[in-house]
Amino acid sequence: MQNNHGQQQDSSDEETEGPGTTSMASSSTTAFTSIEEASQQYCHRYEHQAATVKRPLPNTDTSSDINAECANKKQRSISLQYIDPSIYLTTVQRAPASHNADCVSLESLIGDHNLELMVQINYMIEVDFVMFKINESIRRSLRTIIYHGMRHTPAQIKAMENATRIRYPRVTLHKVPVPGIGTHHTKAMLLFYRDDTMQVVVHTANMIEQDWRNKTQAVFSTGRLPRKPQQASTCAFERDLIEYLQYYQDHHEFTRKLSQYDFSRVKGVLIGSVPGKFSGPDKNKWGHLRLRSVLRQQVEISQGRLNDSEVICQVSSVGSLGKESQDWLQGEFETSLNAHRNANHMNPTKANLCIVYPTAENVRMSFEGWTMGGSLPFRSTSYKKQAHYFKPLLHSWKAVKSGRERAMPHIKTFTRVTRKENDGDYLSWFLLTSANLSKPAWGEMKSNSVFSIQSYELGVLVFPGLYEDVNDAGDHHRAFLMNKTLDDPYPEPHFTHFTGGEETGKEKGSNEQSQIQQKINVVPIRLPYDLPLKKYDHSIDHVWLADKYFPGLDDFGNSLGM
Repeated sequence: MQNNHGQQQDSSDEETEGPGTTSMASSSTTAFTSIEEASQQYCHRYEHQAATVKRPLPNTDTSSDINAECANKKQRSISLQYIDPSIYLTTVQRAPASHNADCVSLESLIGDHNLELMVQINYMIEVDFVMFKINESIRRSLRTIIYHGMRHTPAQIKAMENATRIRYPRVTLHKVPVPGIGTHHTKAMLLFYRDDTMQVVVHTANMIEQDWRNKTQAVFSTGRLPRKPQQASTCAFERDLIEYLQYYQDHHEFTRKLSQYDFSRVKGVLIGSVPGKFSGPDKNKWGHLRLRSVLRQQVEISQGRLNDSEVICQVSSVGSLGKESQDWLQGEFETSLNAHRNANHMNPTKANLCIVYPTAENVRMSFEGWTMGGSLPFRSTSYKKQAHYFKPLLHSWKAVKSGRERAMPHIKTFTRVTRKENDGDYLSWFLLTSANLSKPAWGEMKSNSVFSIQSYELGVLVFPGLYEDVNDAGDHHRAFLMNKTLDDPYPEPHFTHFTGGEETGKEKGSNEQSQIQQKINVVPIRLPYDLPLKKYDHSIDHVWLADKYFPGLDDFGNSLGM
């Protein structure tokens, strides 16, 4: 094999581009055929209010032990409403069917024969691969707009456009220009249907075959949105999305259509990056300053949640972060990750910063073997400069509970977690994004208070406040974001959270019966990795570096060549 592990790597430390991995035999899965199917299937163990549960969580296990568990839970006087966060892992071909429960495939996203207009926004794209996932009856007639960031020569780009025009007359390709070492790295879809609905999908996979086979990826979907009622107002999600899309050439064809649909029930906040130098209020629109602004304005974290919490950055690539930790990672970036609304009213509490990134052994033992390493383009030159502060933060890829142990991550997630013994894993917030751990992706402060970003990125942030509500009687329904696993798809908040005290913000002397009778919204999110995290043992664990040799044979009997 090649020293670059079978794939080309770009200079931005963001992504890789190259041939697909060895073809694997697909195991049978329980993948949904559409997002709508995922929304409709649900365990009817709980009573739900239509105003609260827009799209119920899928039922993924009907085994007798789970049903028995349902019966036990139903006997309790606390009423738990489980709400779908609209975040799904994608299917993995070599994983057992049980590990693909609750997951979606590319076919389920773009295979509907009623699709009328498709906008694909991505870094890398294989046009034939994408179009063959489209229903055959509309494949050549479907209006398709593609924005990509592939680093080909002008001649190669022109040849690709000409070939696409011949094979698919209604497909238009746009190469998105970026400055310096920036990347057009966003991964999103806008899907418009003949029945006057549309959906937005924000995800982590390139539109190439290898990214949809045996990697850990995820999507956020708005679900099918209806048209707005007449004279309906806009909402924040719609405004933020259109503001981001206005940075694209010829966007009016779809942004005008987009503004006709009702985004008012979408639970999520867009966190985007666009290239540019920003000052004044515009600094807070993009990158990590956008994340900081939203956390400060909208995310409240109780003192109990702040203590012993971790901020976890799980990525598939790491850029040059500076010679010292305070240069960026544990300076301005960590400040953004630790922001929350009530920070000024409490003793400052900084979460433990953790980085989840695969070891060389993780790569060797993966479903794709050494070839997968080309999709993890962390380089020796960057690592050596920052190893003295970066190494202590590293945690390996451990994903047995999530069913993704051998499916290496191309997913990128950032979250703040509080773990307590026998009390579940509570997420103060969770971000699914295209952005890796790099300055071009997230931005950095320059002189004269200028905030500089070089790449396009897009993610969706969720947090408990989005799912809290007040009923007609004025009762406040609390919400919890909790980690779910294969063994515990419906995690329960600990009983003490409903009966008063510091965690709930209620007085300990309050009426316990009234507290127990209130309804609690639980939003289960399947983290791609296991908790507790597994810290690198640096005597045996070696961080995966795309330009370094590691010994041993992979699953296919291959070794790394020099």
